[in-house]
Amino acid sequence: MINKTTTIRVDIETYNGIKRLSEQLNQSMNKTIQEAIFEYKKKILLSKTAEAFAALKENSKLWQEEIEERQIWENTLWDGVKE
Repeated sequence: MINKTTTIRVDIETYNGIKRLSEQLNQSMNKTIQEAIFEYKKKILLSKTAEAFAALKENSKLWQEEIEERQIWENTLWDGVKE
C-alpha cells in the first residue's frame, strides 16, 4: 500500500521546532509529528479520565457503588488460583 501524504502550512518557528526535535530524536519530521499527536491524544484521554474519576468521587452514591464493585472484584481475583 502506498502511503498517502499531504502538505500543511506551519509558521517558521513551528517548522524549526519540529526540525530540531526530529534531529534530537534522530527520526523523520513525519515520525516526530506522528508521535507528538499520539502523545497529545494520550494526554487528552488521561485528562478526561481524571475529570470523570473526580466527578465520580464527588457523587457519594456512585462512589460508594464503585467501592462496593471494587471489593467484589477484589474477592474474585484469587478464586480457584493456586500459588
